[in-house]
Amino acid sequence: MIVGGLSSQFPLAPNAKPVHDEPMQGEELRRIVEIYEGFGIHRAGTDVDRAVVDWMEGRFAALGLSTTRLDAPFDRYVTDSTLTADGVEVDHLPFFYEWTGSIDTTDVEVVLADAHAGGRDHDLDHTTDAAATAALVIATEHPDGSLVAVNREARPHDGRPTVLVAGRDHARLNAAETVRLRLDARIEPALTTNLEACNGLEGPQLLITTPLTGWFGCAGERGTGVAVLLDLLERFADRPLLVLATGGHELDYLGVRQWVGARRAEHGEPPVAVIHVGASIAVDEPADDGSRHLIPTRLAMTDASGETAERIRAALEPAAFIFRPETESWLGESEVFCDLDVPMLSFTGSGIAFHTPEDTTAQVTSAASLTLVADAVANAVDALLDGI
Repeated sequence: MIVGGLSSQFPLAPNAKPVHDEPMQGEELRRIVEIYEGFGIHRAGTDVDRAVVDWMEGRFAALGLSTTRLDAPFDRYVTDSTLTADGVEVDHLPFFYEWTGSIDTTDVEVVLADAHAGGRDHDLDHTTDAAATAALVIATEHPDGSLVAVNREARPHDGRPTVLVAGRDHARLNAAETVRLRLDARIEPALTTNLEACNGLEGPQLLITTPLTGWFGCAGERGTGVAVLLDLLERFADRPLLVLATGGHELDYLGVRQWVGARRAEHGEPPVAVIHVGASIAVDEPADDGSRHLIPTRLAMTDASGETAERIRAALEPAAFIFRPETESWLGESEVFCDLDVPMLSFTGSGIAFHTPEDTTAQVTSAASLTLVADAVANAVDALLDGI
Protein backbone atom coordinates (compact mmCIF):
# COMPACT_ATOMS: atom_id res chain seq x y z
CA MET A 1 0.00 0.00 0.00
CA ILE A 2 1.03 3.63 -0.36
CA VAL A 3 2.94 5.17 2.49
CA GLY A 4 0.86 7.74 4.35
CA GLY A 5 -2.47 5.94 4.79
CA LEU A 6 -4.15 6.64 1.43
CA SER A 7 -3.98 3.12 0.02
CA SER A 8 -7.74 2.64 -0.12
CA GLN A 9 -8.25 5.82 -2.17
CA PHE A 10 -5.13 5.79 -4.31
CA PRO A 11 -3.70 2.30 -4.93
CA LEU A 12 -0.15 2.00 -6.24
CA ALA A 13 0.49 1.42 -9.89
CA PRO A 14 1.73 -2.08 -10.81
CA ASN A 15 5.31 -2.82 -9.75
CA ALA A 16 5.54 0.36 -7.64
CA LYS A 17 6.24 -0.03 -3.94
CA PRO A 18 6.65 2.27 -0.94
CA VAL A 19 10.27 2.99 -0.19
CA HIS A 20 10.42 4.89 3.11
CA ASP A 21 8.59 4.39 6.37
CA GLU A 22 7.84 7.80 7.85
CA PRO A 23 6.79 10.45 5.31
CA MET A 24 5.07 13.63 6.37
CA GLN A 25 1.33 13.44 6.83
CA GLY A 26 -0.94 15.36 4.47
CA GLU A 27 -2.01 18.05 6.92
CA GLU A 28 1.64 18.76 7.74
CA LEU A 29 2.42 19.14 4.04
CA ARG A 30 -0.54 21.46 3.60
CA ARG A 31 0.56 23.52 6.59
CA ILE A 32 3.96 24.04 4.94
CA VAL A 33 2.18 25.44 1.88
CA GLU A 34 0.12 27.75 4.09
CA ILE A 35 3.20 29.02 5.90
CA TYR A 36 5.03 29.65 2.64
CA GLU A 37 2.07 31.52 1.16
CA GLY A 38 1.63 33.50 4.37
CA PHE A 39 4.96 35.28 3.99
CA GLY A 40 3.38 37.46 1.28
CA ILE A 41 4.40 38.34 -2.27
CA HIS A 42 7.46 36.24 -3.13
CA ARG A 43 9.46 38.50 -5.43
CA ALA A 44 13.23 38.25 -5.57
CA GLY A 45 15.29 40.69 -3.54
CA THR A 46 12.49 41.71 -1.17
CA ASP A 47 11.99 41.36 2.57
CA VAL A 48 9.69 38.42 1.85
CA ASP A 49 12.42 36.71 -0.16
CA ARG A 50 14.86 37.11 2.73
CA ALA A 51 12.31 35.92 5.31
CA VAL A 52 11.57 32.77 3.32
CA VAL A 53 15.28 31.97 3.05
CA ASP A 54 15.57 32.37 6.84
CA TRP A 55 12.62 30.00 7.31
CA MET A 56 13.99 27.42 4.88
CA GLU A 57 17.40 27.58 6.53
CA GLY A 58 15.69 26.76 9.81
CA ARG A 59 13.83 23.84 8.24
CA PHE A 60 17.07 22.49 6.77
CA ALA A 61 18.90 22.85 10.09
CA ALA A 62 16.10 20.95 11.87
CA LEU A 63 16.76 18.08 9.44
CA GLY A 64 20.45 18.08 10.36
CA LEU A 65 21.64 19.76 7.18
CA SER A 66 24.45 22.29 7.07
CA THR A 67 23.60 25.36 4.98
CA THR A 68 25.41 27.92 2.84
CA ARG A 69 23.89 31.15 1.53
CA LEU A 70 25.08 32.06 -1.94
CA ASP A 71 24.30 35.62 -3.01
CA ALA A 72 22.87 36.08 -6.49
CA PRO A 73 23.24 39.76 -7.44
CA PHE A 74 20.84 41.33 -9.92
CA ASP A 75 19.28 44.64 -10.98
CA ARG A 76 15.95 44.94 -9.17
CA TYR A 77 13.02 46.75 -10.77
CA VAL A 78 11.50 49.13 -8.20
CA THR A 79 8.24 50.96 -8.86
CA ASP A 80 5.65 53.28 -7.36
CA SER A 81 2.48 53.58 -9.43
CA THR A 82 -1.21 54.46 -9.52
CA LEU A 83 -3.71 53.58 -12.24
CA THR A 84 -7.18 55.14 -12.24
CA ALA A 85 -10.28 54.91 -14.44
CA ASP A 86 -12.35 58.11 -14.05
CA GLY A 87 -10.66 58.66 -10.71
CA VAL A 88 -11.22 55.14 -9.33
CA GLU A 89 -8.06 53.13 -8.64
CA VAL A 90 -7.52 49.91 -10.59
CA ASP A 91 -5.36 47.03 -9.33
CA HIS A 92 -2.36 46.57 -11.59
CA LEU A 93 1.21 45.30 -11.83
CA PRO A 94 3.96 47.21 -13.64
CA PHE A 95 5.35 45.22 -16.55
CA PHE A 96 8.76 44.60 -15.04
CA TYR A 97 11.84 46.11 -16.75
CA GLU A 98 9.85 47.43 -19.71
CA TRP A 99 10.63 51.07 -18.94
CA THR A 100 12.39 53.30 -16.40
CA GLY A 101 11.64 56.91 -15.55
CA SER A 102 8.78 59.00 -14.19
CA ILE A 103 5.49 59.76 -15.93
CA ASP A 104 2.01 61.03 -15.10
CA THR A 105 -0.21 60.81 -18.17
CA THR A 106 -3.72 60.31 -19.52
CA ASP A 107 -2.36 59.42 -22.95
CA VAL A 108 -2.94 55.73 -22.30
CA GLU A 109 -3.78 52.88 -24.64
CA VAL A 110 -5.71 49.90 -23.22
CA VAL A 111 -5.38 46.53 -24.98
CA LEU A 112 -6.41 42.94 -24.28
CA ALA A 113 -3.64 40.39 -24.78
CA ASP A 114 -2.84 36.74 -24.08
CA ALA A 115 -0.05 36.44 -21.50
CA HIS A 116 0.22 32.70 -22.24
CA ALA A 117 -0.20 31.71 -18.59
CA GLY A 118 2.69 33.88 -17.48
CA GLY A 119 5.36 32.48 -19.78
CA ARG A 120 8.44 34.35 -20.97
CA ASP A 121 8.46 38.07 -21.65
CA HIS A 122 8.55 37.66 -25.44
CA ASP A 123 4.93 36.50 -25.27
CA LEU A 124 3.88 40.16 -25.05
CA ASP A 125 6.48 41.69 -27.38
CA HIS A 126 3.97 42.13 -30.18
CA THR A 127 1.81 44.15 -27.81
CA THR A 128 4.48 46.49 -26.47
CA ASP A 129 6.32 47.19 -29.73
CA ALA A 130 3.83 49.68 -31.21
CA ALA A 131 4.34 52.98 -29.36
CA ALA A 132 1.08 54.72 -30.34
CA THR A 133 0.60 56.44 -26.98
CA ALA A 134 2.68 57.63 -24.06
CA ALA A 135 1.71 54.64 -21.90
CA LEU A 136 0.15 51.20 -22.24
CA VAL A 137 -2.21 49.12 -20.12
CA ILE A 138 -2.35 45.40 -20.96
CA ALA A 139 -5.40 43.52 -19.73
CA THR A 140 -4.40 39.86 -19.53
CA GLU A 141 -6.76 37.28 -20.99
CA HIS A 142 -7.65 34.57 -18.49
CA PRO A 143 -10.58 32.13 -18.09
CA ASP A 144 -11.54 33.80 -14.79
CA GLY A 145 -10.56 37.30 -15.87
CA SER A 146 -7.51 37.40 -13.59
CA LEU A 147 -4.31 39.41 -13.78
CA VAL A 148 -1.52 37.16 -15.10
CA ALA A 149 2.07 38.12 -14.28
CA VAL A 150 4.78 37.38 -16.82
CA ASN A 151 8.35 36.24 -16.16
CA ARG A 152 10.97 38.78 -17.21
CA GLU A 153 14.71 38.85 -17.78
CA ALA A 154 16.29 41.26 -15.27
CA ARG A 155 17.46 43.94 -17.71
CA PRO A 156 15.99 47.18 -19.13
CA HIS A 157 13.91 46.58 -22.25
CA ASP A 158 13.71 50.19 -23.56
CA GLY A 159 9.94 50.09 -24.04
CA ARG A 160 7.24 52.50 -22.91
CA PRO A 161 5.50 52.80 -19.53
CA THR A 162 3.41 49.63 -19.27
CA VAL A 163 1.29 47.99 -16.57
CA LEU A 164 -0.73 44.77 -16.47
CA VAL A 165 -4.33 44.57 -15.24
CA ALA A 166 -6.84 41.78 -14.87
CA GLY A 167 -8.73 40.83 -18.00
CA ARG A 168 -11.99 41.53 -16.18
CA ASP A 169 -11.00 45.22 -16.01
CA HIS A 170 -10.59 45.63 -19.77
CA ALA A 171 -14.15 46.73 -20.46
CA ARG A 172 -14.21 49.16 -17.53
CA LEU A 173 -10.97 50.81 -18.63
CA ASN A 174 -12.08 51.03 -22.25
CA ALA A 175 -15.37 52.64 -21.22
CA ALA A 176 -13.72 55.23 -18.98
CA GLU A 177 -13.53 58.81 -20.15
CA THR A 178 -10.11 59.22 -18.54
CA VAL A 179 -7.49 56.57 -17.78
CA ARG A 180 -4.53 57.98 -15.89
CA LEU A 181 -1.24 56.28 -15.14
CA ARG A 182 1.34 57.59 -12.73
CA LEU A 183 4.48 55.47 -12.77
CA ASP A 184 7.92 55.91 -11.26
CA ALA A 185 10.28 53.07 -12.15
CA ARG A 186 13.98 52.62 -11.51
CA ILE A 187 16.70 49.99 -11.34
CA GLU A 188 18.53 49.30 -8.07
CA PRO A 189 21.30 46.80 -7.24
CA ALA A 190 19.92 43.93 -5.17
CA LEU A 191 20.56 40.38 -4.01
CA THR A 192 18.51 37.24 -4.00
CA THR A 193 19.79 34.03 -2.42
CA ASN A 194 20.52 30.50 -3.50
CA LEU A 195 20.31 28.46 -0.31
CA GLU A 196 22.51 25.36 -0.51
CA ALA A 197 22.46 22.55 2.06
CA CYS A 198 24.00 19.10 2.52
CA ASN A 199 23.82 16.30 5.05
CA GLY A 200 27.54 15.50 5.05
CA LEU A 201 27.23 11.82 4.14
CA GLU A 202 30.07 10.42 2.05
CA GLY A 203 29.54 9.58 -1.59
CA PRO A 204 28.07 11.08 -4.77
CA GLN A 205 25.30 13.48 -3.80
CA LEU A 206 21.70 13.45 -4.95
CA LEU A 207 20.73 17.04 -5.85
CA ILE A 208 17.15 17.97 -4.87
CA THR A 209 16.07 21.47 -5.83
CA THR A 210 13.11 23.85 -5.95
CA PRO A 211 12.69 27.62 -6.54
CA LEU A 212 11.55 29.99 -3.78
CA THR A 213 10.42 33.17 -5.58
CA GLY A 214 7.54 34.16 -7.85
CA TRP A 215 4.92 36.85 -8.46
CA PHE A 216 2.21 36.58 -5.80
CA GLY A 217 1.48 34.19 -2.91
CA CYS A 218 2.52 31.27 -5.15
CA ALA A 219 0.89 28.62 -2.93
CA GLY A 220 0.44 26.12 -5.73
CA GLU A 221 3.23 27.20 -8.03
CA ARG A 222 5.98 27.28 -5.38
CA GLY A 223 4.52 26.24 -2.01
CA THR A 224 3.55 22.71 -3.04
CA GLY A 225 7.09 22.21 -4.37
CA VAL A 226 8.59 23.43 -1.10
CA ALA A 227 6.43 20.93 0.81
CA VAL A 228 7.36 18.02 -1.48
CA LEU A 229 11.05 18.92 -1.33
CA LEU A 230 11.04 18.96 2.49
CA ASP A 231 9.27 15.61 2.47
CA LEU A 232 11.88 14.14 0.10
CA LEU A 233 14.69 15.29 2.39
CA GLU A 234 13.22 13.24 5.24
CA ARG A 235 12.60 10.19 3.07
CA PHE A 236 16.09 10.17 1.55
CA ALA A 237 18.05 11.24 4.64
CA ASP A 238 20.12 8.03 4.46
CA ARG A 239 21.67 9.12 1.13
CA PRO A 240 24.31 11.82 0.54
CA LEU A 241 22.19 14.89 -0.28
CA LEU A 242 22.83 18.27 -1.86
CA VAL A 243 19.84 20.60 -1.59
CA LEU A 244 19.36 23.84 -3.51
CA ALA A 245 16.55 26.36 -3.00
CA THR A 246 16.95 28.97 -5.74
CA GLY A 247 16.10 32.67 -5.91
CA GLY A 248 15.08 34.84 -8.85
CA HIS A 249 12.97 32.24 -10.62
CA GLU A 250 10.58 34.84 -12.09
CA LEU A 251 13.57 36.72 -13.54
CA ASP A 252 14.45 34.17 -16.22
CA TYR A 253 15.76 31.66 -13.65
CA LEU A 254 18.39 34.15 -12.50
CA GLY A 255 19.55 32.32 -9.37
CA VAL A 256 19.92 28.88 -10.87
CA ARG A 257 21.74 30.23 -13.91
CA GLN A 258 24.33 31.78 -11.61
CA TRP A 259 24.60 28.61 -9.49
CA VAL A 260 25.01 26.21 -12.42
CA GLY A 261 27.49 28.55 -14.09
CA ALA A 262 29.63 28.66 -10.95
CA ARG A 263 29.32 24.90 -10.44
CA ARG A 264 30.52 24.14 -13.94
CA ALA A 265 33.40 26.61 -13.61
CA GLU A 266 34.57 24.86 -10.43
CA HIS A 267 34.72 21.46 -12.19
CA GLY A 268 33.68 19.75 -8.95
CA GLU A 269 32.19 16.29 -8.61
CA PRO A 270 28.79 16.27 -10.32
CA PRO A 271 25.70 15.08 -8.47
CA VAL A 272 24.62 11.53 -9.09
CA ALA A 273 21.27 12.88 -10.33
CA VAL A 274 19.04 15.96 -10.20
CA ILE A 275 15.50 15.94 -8.82
CA HIS A 276 13.92 19.21 -9.90
CA VAL A 277 10.71 19.90 -7.96
CA GLY A 278 9.20 22.54 -10.21
CA ALA A 279 5.98 24.48 -10.55
CA SER A 280 2.53 23.34 -9.44
CA ILE A 281 3.62 19.82 -8.55
CA ALA A 282 0.60 19.15 -6.29
CA VAL A 283 -2.02 21.59 -7.56
CA ASP A 284 -5.58 20.29 -7.59
CA GLU A 285 -9.07 21.62 -8.35
CA PRO A 286 -12.64 20.86 -7.25
CA ALA A 287 -14.75 18.32 -9.10
CA ASP A 288 -18.52 18.63 -9.62
CA ASP A 289 -19.20 16.42 -6.59
CA GLY A 290 -17.12 18.63 -4.29
CA SER A 291 -14.10 16.34 -4.15
CA ARG A 292 -10.72 17.51 -5.42
CA HIS A 293 -8.53 16.00 -8.11
CA LEU A 294 -5.04 16.80 -9.38
CA ILE A 295 -4.98 19.02 -12.44
CA PRO A 296 -4.10 17.22 -15.69
CA THR A 297 -1.55 19.84 -16.85
CA ARG A 298 1.29 18.62 -14.62
CA LEU A 299 4.32 17.13 -16.33
CA ALA A 300 7.09 14.74 -15.28
CA MET A 301 10.19 14.63 -17.49
CA THR A 302 13.22 12.38 -17.37
CA ASP A 303 16.09 11.39 -19.63
CA ALA A 304 15.79 7.82 -18.34
CA SER A 305 14.79 5.14 -20.80
CA GLY A 306 13.94 1.46 -20.95
CA GLU A 307 13.09 -0.41 -17.75
CA THR A 308 14.04 2.57 -15.55
CA ALA A 309 11.61 4.82 -17.40
CA GLU A 310 8.85 2.24 -17.09
CA ARG A 311 9.41 1.96 -13.34
CA ILE A 312 9.27 5.75 -13.03
CA ARG A 313 6.06 5.77 -15.07
CA ALA A 314 4.49 3.16 -12.81
CA ALA A 315 5.47 5.07 -9.69
CA LEU A 316 3.99 8.33 -10.97
CA GLU A 317 0.79 6.89 -12.42
CA PRO A 318 -1.33 7.35 -9.26
CA ALA A 319 -0.48 11.07 -9.22
CA ALA A 320 -1.75 11.69 -12.77
CA PHE A 321 1.38 13.27 -14.26
CA ILE A 322 1.84 13.52 -17.99
CA PHE A 323 5.01 11.45 -18.39
CA ARG A 324 7.74 12.32 -20.87
CA PRO A 325 10.65 9.81 -20.82
CA GLU A 326 13.88 10.08 -22.82
CA THR A 327 13.32 13.80 -23.10
CA GLU A 328 15.78 16.22 -24.62
CA SER A 329 13.42 19.14 -24.11
CA TRP A 330 13.17 20.42 -20.55
CA LEU A 331 10.85 23.01 -18.98
CA GLY A 332 11.29 25.30 -15.99
CA GLU A 333 14.63 25.45 -14.20
CA SER A 334 15.51 22.00 -15.52
CA GLU A 335 16.32 23.92 -18.74
CA VAL A 336 19.40 25.08 -16.82
CA PHE A 337 20.12 22.01 -14.66
CA CYS A 338 20.40 19.85 -17.78
CA ASP A 339 23.75 21.57 -18.39
CA LEU A 340 25.14 19.48 -15.52
CA ASP A 341 24.76 16.48 -17.86
CA VAL A 342 23.62 13.98 -15.20
CA PRO A 343 20.42 11.91 -14.96
CA MET A 344 17.42 14.06 -14.09
CA LEU A 345 13.79 13.76 -13.05
CA SER A 346 11.93 17.06 -13.35
CA PHE A 347 8.39 18.22 -12.60
CA THR A 348 6.45 21.27 -13.72
CA GLY A 349 2.92 22.38 -14.47
CA SER A 350 0.40 25.20 -14.40
CA GLY A 351 -3.20 25.54 -13.29
CA ILE A 352 -5.95 28.12 -13.56
CA ALA A 353 -4.41 30.19 -10.73
CA PHE A 354 -0.82 30.02 -12.06
CA HIS A 355 0.90 33.46 -11.94
CA THR A 356 -2.27 35.10 -10.57
CA PRO A 357 -3.20 36.60 -7.19
CA GLU A 358 -5.67 33.72 -6.79
CA ASP A 359 -2.84 31.19 -6.28
CA THR A 360 -3.79 30.52 -2.64
CA THR A 361 -3.60 27.35 -0.56
CA ALA A 362 -7.36 27.17 -0.09
CA GLN A 363 -7.95 27.25 -3.85
CA VAL A 364 -5.15 25.12 -5.28
CA THR A 365 -4.21 22.17 -3.09
CA SER A 366 -5.28 19.75 -0.36
CA ALA A 367 -3.76 17.37 2.17
CA ALA A 368 -4.83 14.33 0.15
CA SER A 369 -3.30 15.61 -3.10
CA LEU A 370 -0.05 16.59 -1.40
CA THR A 371 0.26 13.16 0.22
CA LEU A 372 -0.48 11.38 -3.04
CA VAL A 373 2.09 13.42 -4.97
CA ALA A 374 4.77 13.13 -2.28
CA ASP A 375 4.42 9.35 -2.20
CA ALA A 376 4.50 9.04 -5.99
CA VAL A 377 7.50 11.34 -6.39
CA ALA A 378 9.48 9.48 -3.70
CA ASN A 379 8.80 6.17 -5.44
CA ALA A 380 9.81 7.69 -8.78
CA VAL A 381 13.07 9.02 -7.33
CA ASP A 382 13.89 5.55 -6.04
CA ALA A 383 13.17 4.09 -9.48
CA LEU A 384 15.53 6.61 -11.10
CA LEU A 385 18.30 5.92 -8.61
CA ASP A 386 17.93 2.15 -8.93
CA GLY A 387 18.53 2.53 -12.67
CA ILE A 388 21.75 4.55 -12.38
